[in-house]
Amino acid sequence: MRKRPAAKYRRISQDREGQELGVQRQDEDLDALAERRGLVYVADFVDNDLGASSRSRKPRPEYRRMLEAARAGQFEVIAAYTTGRLTRRPREFEDLIDLATEHGVEFAYIRSPEFDLTTAQGRRIARTLAAQDAGEAEEMGERVARAAQQRAERGLNHGGRRCFGYTKDGLQLEPAEAAEVAKMAEQLLAGVPLGAVTRDLNNRGVVTVRGMKWTPGTARDLLRRPRLAGLSEYRGQVVGKGQWPAILTEETHAALVTLLNDPSRRTTTGNRAAYLLSGIARCGKCGGSITSAGIKRDRESDGYRYIYKCRAGACVGRRRDWVDDYVTELAIARLARPDARDLLVDDNRPDVPALREESLALRVRLDDLAAAFADGAIDRGQLRAGSERIRARLDEIEAAISHSSRAPVLAELVDADDVRAVWDQLPLERQRAVIQTLMTVTLQPGGSGRREFDPSKVEITWNT
Repeated sequence: MRKRPAAKYRRISQDREGQELGVQRQDEDLDALAERRGLVYVADFVDNDLGASSRSRKPRPEYRRMLEAARAGQFEVIAAYTTGRLTRRPREFEDLIDLATEHGVEFAYIRSPEFDLTTAQGRRIARTLAAQDAGEAEEMGERVARAAQQRAERGLNHGGRRCFGYTKDGLQLEPAEAAEVAKMAEQLLAGVPLGAVTRDLNNRGVVTVRGMKWTPGTARDLLRRPRLAGLSEYRGQVVGKGQWPAILTEETHAALVTLLNDPSRRTTTGNRAAYLLSGIARCGKCGGSITSAGIKRDRESDGYRYIYKCRAGACVGRRRDWVDDYVTELAIARLARPDARDLLVDDNRPDVPALREESLALRVRLDDLAAAFADGAIDRGQLRAGSERIRARLDEIEAAISHSSRAPVLAELVDADDVRAVWDQLPLERQRAVIQTLMTVTLQPGGSGRREFDPSKVEITWNT
């Protein structure tokens, strides 16, 4: 008997161990099926750890490649463990029907009934079963999601890839990684750019949980995770305290999130600021940012004099070295004053844990309001009014939690016996962070400023 050419398709939705054991089991059963049915496999397609239901968002490259090969006539039969291994989406099932009716492809299963898809009755029964299969997958997804939510609300680990800084079960610290997380937070809050933080990690050979090099994006995603502050989240929302140790305090984490969510922050690794006030100082005429530029000293000389100028045009221009020296001296003088430690005192810092508790309580009240409306205890107007008041307070809480402390940026200088010596040792990005924390620098137009420095054209507004 002629053995018919066939394709073997195997898929498993979850492979948490990464060992492909489910796919291997399917492989053994499919080989036995081929022996019984007189098939010879001429193609093999495997999608591991990929879902096929309507809830899954991951593409299945091997499945798509198999459909293209089937349309090209490379085999006559597709063998799978069940219809659900091929797809749980009614829309995709129509593609399989097209393969049968237009290309003569047949399907063989180990645990699913087989129908003649070239007949109307066979297609009707198959579509009915496909719809039921899709419904079962959606119900299962809802049960899994609800279970994950309950685990999150109880502060338990609810799956997902291992978080850098924690063991695989998510309940204990990986000491070396946790120390790196704390160092990253300290550097960022002290004014070190995210790109510089990731370069430091890569230069020291520290890798991500996937064994890859760090990028600003991967570092940002990690440091914004509430887990690092001992908080449990579900779908991006903090739902309670986690039953694992925190690496960062809630205050530190809140300050980090504010810093990392600031849209004005640059995260590219190429355009690093090369001068003290580039992008920091403002133009007193148009309000735009200041950049550095070089201009000819005179007609006879090939040398250049470097200035700060308005990025938007010729609003203002000031000699860069004069302005840098002036601003630096002001900063050092302020940090060397006897009352410099007062700069670290921030009376506006919020009680983040208390605000977080209030936020959780308000979200419970929102759920209670929704339940009361569903039960008919309140009408739509009452639901809307109550929800608006609660959500307004939630917005206030989130704004308060986002308060950032200035202490990490200034502490090293405020505690120094010789402020100037410490300042001179700071990298440029740290000096820039100190300037931003202490003051706002505005360069005013007027006067050429070529002969001597005019401090009246450099307006300083102290932030502290």
